[in-house]
Amino acid sequence: MNDNDEHLEYKGYTIFPIPMVGNGDIWYGGYEIAKRGITVRVRRKIFPGFFHLGAARTDSIEHAKLEIDQITS
Repeated sequence: MNDNDEHLEYKGYTIFPIPMVGNGDIWYGGYEIAKRGITVRVRRKIFPGFFHLGAARTDSIEHAKLEIDQITS
């Protein structure tokens, strides 16, 4: 699991946003989804990229929520 302390609980899952810098100064979204400490999904370098870390982090969380919505539906 990601060691990042920043995480969010959503519908019984834990989202760990893991944005990462790509080529140049572009930030890409990424996340890890866990349930009860077990990793369920990991996504990295989600398109599109962003110029700001905060935007990539927000995008990471929104993508993870959509994936959780699909898992739970």
